[in-house]
Amino acid sequence: MLAMNIKQEQTIREVVQRFKAALSGFPESVRKRGGEIDEAYFVHAISKAASQYARNYIKSYAFTQIFGSQKLTTLSSIYIGQKFQAYTSVRSFESVNDLEEAFAHDLQRSNYSKGNNLLGLNIANEEVYLMILGKPTVGKTTFLKYIGLEALYYPESRYKHDVLPVFIHLWKFCLNTDNLLQAIAEEFEKCGFPESRELTIWMLEQGNLLILVDGLNESTLSQRYLSQHLKEFVKAYPHNRYIVSSRLVSYQRNLGQFLELEMQTWDDLHIQEYIHKWFTINYESRANRDVNGTSNDSSKLADIASQEAQRCWQILQLNAVARDLANSPLSLSFLCLLCDRRLSLPSNVSGLYQKAINLVLEEQVLNYQLLNDQGQNIISTDILEILLTEIAYKSFELCQSLLPFQDLTEYLQEILTSYIGVLEKVEVSFNLLKVLQKIGICKINTVAGLTSFTFSHITFQEYFVARYIYNHNLVKQIVPQHLSDRRWQNIFLLLAGIANGNVEELLLSIEIQAASYINTNKLSDILEWIEQINIHSRGTQKSVAKRIAALFLARPRFLAEISPALVLTRMLELARELYCTFDLSPNFDKVFASDLSLSLAQALDFDSNTELNLVIQLCNDLEQTLVKIDFDKRYINFMALSARLESLIDQVPSYDQPFEVREDFRNQISRVWIQTLYLPVDLNQISHHEVESLENYLYANLLMVKCKNIAIAVSRKVWEEIESRILRITGI
Repeated sequence: MLAMNIKQEQTIREVVQRFKAALSGFPESVRKRGGEIDEAYFVHAISKAASQYARNYIKSYAFTQIFGSQKLTTLSSIYIGQKFQAYTSVRSFESVNDLEEAFAHDLQRSNYSKGNNLLGLNIANEEVYLMILGKPTVGKTTFLKYIGLEALYYPESRYKHDVLPVFIHLWKFCLNTDNLLQAIAEEFEKCGFPESRELTIWMLEQGNLLILVDGLNESTLSQRYLSQHLKEFVKAYPHNRYIVSSRLVSYQRNLGQFLELEMQTWDDLHIQEYIHKWFTINYESRANRDVNGTSNDSSKLADIASQEAQRCWQILQLNAVARDLANSPLSLSFLCLLCDRRLSLPSNVSGLYQKAINLVLEEQVLNYQLLNDQGQNIISTDILEILLTEIAYKSFELCQSLLPFQDLTEYLQEILTSYIGVLEKVEVSFNLLKVLQKIGICKINTVAGLTSFTFSHITFQEYFVARYIYNHNLVKQIVPQHLSDRRWQNIFLLLAGIANGNVEELLLSIEIQAASYINTNKLSDILEWIEQINIHSRGTQKSVAKRIAALFLARPRFLAEISPALVLTRMLELARELYCTFDLSPNFDKVFASDLSLSLAQALDFDSNTELNLVIQLCNDLEQTLVKIDFDKRYINFMALSARLESLIDQVPSYDQPFEVREDFRNQISRVWIQTLYLPVDLNQISHHEVESLENYLYANLLMVKCKNIAIAVSRKVWEEIESRILRITGI
């Protein structure tokens, strides 16, 4: 059990008073509805439950475990202030009304929220609705924990609002019947609040809560369902404050009035500060374990910690690969651990996980063996890794992040009995899983008498899923099943780093599955057009780069529906990122901005003159951006296209003319665009399903390139063959 210090005990008493104040009108509201309530009992029950709630919250979120250390430390002692930048990527909208609502909220934002280097606490104080986005392990969950604690410590904190924090882990959501109201009520119910659902509704209606929804990407429910549910919940209870987090790759649907911010990766100052804190805490822990230690010994350890931190920083400066890995808290903690133990640094993130996890497993197994009867002890790191990979893969496939202990032991026992050899002699026990909890890989929680098991960070689970796939040679089975599922992206990247000597199988499997997304004549026609244009281009860029560039021309435009139009615009983001992996010379920002403006103008039914001007602007931006590609002017003649578009100026219908007239004019613009560029005639009749297939195709190709880049070694011959087939119909 964690002992509460004086400050935390004071916080608990203040939280009790804040709950009493928040619920002071509840008994009267019950009586007005014709109900009965024992007010004296109610006040007593609230006091007791609020005290338990505050204690649970502090124990759950005020402490953290540095990887490799068995000692918990306070979050404040290791936390580094995060910076953010405005996130401007394209999301999906279900309707024009949703789009207009999002724009209305954006226009209401103050200017500061559109910049970079925004301080997280300042933004949390200013904004009622926040969407925090970032790459894996960048610190999204830690930020939510930090803000929640600041809210809990109010008014003795830098958080300005008197709201009570409720932390909701989205990985607990696994059924369409799950809802946020139920999840919040359960947080109060398990602490003993009477009438928890009614109390929850009361506090939500009064605006008493700070709702922290962590890991939108970790839920097994569809992102469409989650985004719609969150929007409806916020509309029902708008007076509370909300912070939601998600990985970038999974976030494709807008949450309406939420300000979207991307968490920046750490710069040198952040990294140096974290390294210093890591070594200080680590060496303080060593001093505490030495019962004979003196104040002089502690002082010496502090000096050593400072020296070791400086040494670690110098090593990172000399190792470019390790320096690139150091831009997230989890990876940097692994690097600090390896530097502290005088071990060499790995070549990619998968190697970093493998080396750090194996190190702490070895140390924990040794401690376990020393404390147990050697005659009965057969636990080893190999056995623990097998168990971890089995648990990780099984739970990820079943979309279960939280495993009841009974189910887990039955599953592991079933696995163990299916083997012969040393493994069949292993007994699954609570003590066995406690070994894993001590090193920070897993958590064992007991709530209301029910014990459950979960990985302490989803990236640990993803790493062991990747190891399971590699160990069991499941690449050809997994890729077709999960390639288009963004929830599996990090697993594929980790797998690419693990598969030393055989990453080509993964790359070829991705290529084959990607090709299967081009499954209609319209999609094939787009790639055929790109290939023909590429053949007749004279630029010095790689052929694959020129094919990707041509996609910016072949992208279907002038669609009537907003949803597929925005998906296609988002697809250009994938194309732009894919292009940058082969060539950095053209800057597609202007093209992207023009394309987005045109899509929005069409969706919001702007006047025809504005639409035509935007099309002419897009033509000019494409010409300037793609000038180095040097397309054959017999096929791609921007001057001719611009002239034909400008010839339509005299035919522009006024906005007061019937919609059918303006729609005919838009179709006329479309015909000029398609005919002048010799594009497939039915390009703009592409279906929503084909749009999604095209986006998945681009996503798969980009993921394939990322996997190649993260791998330690790839056959030059194999990769050159794969590269030659990107964005081509090859019949593989």
